Amino acid sequence: MALLIEPTVDVAAGVTDAVVAAYTARREKVHTMPVSELVAGIVNADLSALTAVVVPEQRVAEIVADDALNLERLAAAAWALAGRGWDLIVLVPTSRIGDAHTSLRSAPCVIQPWWGDADGVWFGAFETP
Repeated sequence: MALLIEPTVDVAAGVTDAVVAAYTARREKVHTMPVSELVAGIVNADLSALTAVVVPEQRVAEIVADDALNLERLAAAAWALAGRGWDLIVLVPTSRIGDAHTSLRSAPCVIQPWWGDADGVWFGAFETP
């Protein structure tokens, strides 16, 4: 009997890498950092497992959500970042776009669907929750 063991794939990390690559291709200065550091002292929700793509010159932060993330936790981060003059883009799998509209309604952010296939990661149009 053969046993196939597949490595765990961190889908959000692959999407984060695609976002970084897109900014890098436009010659933007970009880096990643834990969301908890970006909103330190303002948001009490546990966001330590999330990574933000940060473009300081544009004052833009992008957070990639996966299928497991409770999107309501990001509303507080959106308000905290807006208070500091940052724009937030929340990238969600296409299967969760409805959840994102509900969970982030009225939060100062935009949502953007993403999906992947054999050719790579793709992004949809920005939407207002």
